[in-house]
Amino acid sequence: MIYSVSTHCRAGWLATATCLLLSASTAQSQPKKTPLIEPTVVFGRVTAADFQPKIAPADSAAKAVVLYDFGETSISAEDFDIVFRYHGRIKINHKSGYDRATIQLPLRSNSSANQETVSNLDGYTYNLDNGQIQTSKLEETGIVTERVSDEVSLKKFTLPNVREGSIIEYRYEVRTPFAVSHNPKTWTFQGDIPVLWSEYRITVPDIFLYKIILGGYLNLAINENRQITTGSRGGYGQAYSVAYRFAVQNAPAFQTETYITTKNDYLSRIEFELASYHAPGQLTKNFSLSWTDLDRTLFYESVFGGQYKRAAFLRDVANELKTNHPSDSLARITAAYNYIQQAIKWNEENSLTSSSIKKVFDAKKGDAGDINLLLIALLRELDIEANPVLLSTRSHGQISEEHALLRKFNYVIAQVPFQGKDLLLDATDPLLKPGMLPLHALNGTGRLVHPTAGRFVSLTPTDRSVQNMSAQFTLTDTGDLSGTLNHSHGGYSALAIRKRIKTDGQPTFLENELSRRPTWQIKKTELTDVEAVDKPVGISYTVAIPEACSVMGNRLYFNPMLTEARTTNPFKDLDRHYPVDLGTATDESFTASYILPPSYVPDELPKAIALSLPNNGGKFTFQVGLNGTQLQVLSRTTLRRTVYSP
Repeated sequence: MIYSVSTHCRAGWLATATCLLLSASTAQSQPKKTPLIEPTVVFGRVTAADFQPKIAPADSAAKAVVLYDFGETSISAEDFDIVFRYHGRIKINHKSGYDRATIQLPLRSNSSANQETVSNLDGYTYNLDNGQIQTSKLEETGIVTERVSDEVSLKKFTLPNVREGSIIEYRYEVRTPFAVSHNPKTWTFQGDIPVLWSEYRITVPDIFLYKIILGGYLNLAINENRQITTGSRGGYGQAYSVAYRFAVQNAPAFQTETYITTKNDYLSRIEFELASYHAPGQLTKNFSLSWTDLDRTLFYESVFGGQYKRAAFLRDVANELKTNHPSDSLARITAAYNYIQQAIKWNEENSLTSSSIKKVFDAKKGDAGDINLLLIALLRELDIEANPVLLSTRSHGQISEEHALLRKFNYVIAQVPFQGKDLLLDATDPLLKPGMLPLHALNGTGRLVHPTAGRFVSLTPTDRSVQNMSAQFTLTDTGDLSGTLNHSHGGYSALAIRKRIKTDGQPTFLENELSRRPTWQIKKTELTDVEAVDKPVGISYTVAIPEACSVMGNRLYFNPMLTEARTTNPFKDLDRHYPVDLGTATDESFTASYILPPSYVPDELPKAIALSLPNNGGKFTFQVGLNGTQLQVLSRTTLRRTVYSP
């Protein structure tokens, strides 16, 4: 969930900006607010009371807790330097938290003359011994610099004498000398340990216009901004800045939950994007593109639109496909898709662009950008309208339709208009059928790139995850079962099965399946339609299950779902904080018919159940009935949406 506001330094815009930010933060689902208690923290001054911080009961076992997390950024209107000052204080509760005493500061560089630098680096470790505070200072010998690449180095240091119960404290200042080409660092209010107080301040001169993007699920305890006078600019009048202040109180440790995308979609944070720069007496320089600007830029970019607009080397392949499919456009689309799938191997890497689809075509191997731009080029050679769609994979994070930020995307697929709908194609995986995207690409919306008709495209799949199980068994008076069980996997369930079979091979796959049913005596197994990606995968078992029922006197007790029921609940937490993102809709059913032994009748049947989610979101039904000598069972779970609110 991302909210945004553009920062403006003119007084007339201040109220609007503040209002939008307040609306964004309070719109998020939150527990009741606690009274605001602003800490007073002075570097180098620790009291015995600081060793007994008050934290939420749920976080009392945390390996460490952040007592104070403070960052402040200022931007120079003269030399454009960004200066970031940090002050942090952490209490180490357990040995597992010792790693918090080692800090790494990544430093960027554009050239030897444009490097980020660190100054005013200082740190202490405090230990409470018999009511007395013992202080250990970070020495210069404990600070090292490590070169990672030509663009990045690490400043590393470890605070001394850390033990259980220690408080560590450090501060530093980072100067970035290329403000126009870099944005202020993203500030994160939340991490994997609890944070009692996290505060961020930034002062922006009026010559800069930034987009401020607020994300996450925590309320802001403080959200303020005010205009300040920062001097004069000669003949250009008064110089102004806007000072912003944001704070979060008692941020719990981020806990991952089942069925979410990446944690970066849920961590509470503030990001910055430079929109424009206007120096006095100069024209305004815009850095933030509109979506239309972004579409046009990419369309004419040599590593993007320049690849699929000129692909004469594909003409022979296209002519052959035209000959084989002279009039049927869907057949041509499918043929082109299958050709790229089979001819070019995906190297498992994501990308948006390609330096040369011709080289990829010759090498028969490439990344996602190479393969899908090549597919678009081939479709166009077949006189089929095809366009690229940018998206962000589930592990990369969600995009915001409010901001045209190319860095938010990391993947590209193909789009073909077909029968009034968007046919989306990804040729990286030969197990995918036309119109089916891999699970990692199912992440909200994508951006169709076109010089005049760019738009957002829904990535919600039409295919579901379908699993149908049907069984016919005969029950003996000794509690044994024998018969057949058939599994039919369709859509994304079939894709998962095919991937397992491709990775493990059929014998190992079946071995693993049978290991989940150790009491079964398998007489025959059969796999069907494994290679036919447009059909469900079938798995059939002919089995005997000794002692499937408990026998007590003249009674038999047995589970009518056998081993095929769900046995674990993926939602065990008392509270759910984040949306449930399944990726696909789901349909699972189990039907079984049991021929009862002579003279046996049901003593007691489970009650029928029919549960529905609100707004037609899904349904669960369970029913057991008797038809003559046959006990019939039906269980079905249908989840019609891909995303559910907490």
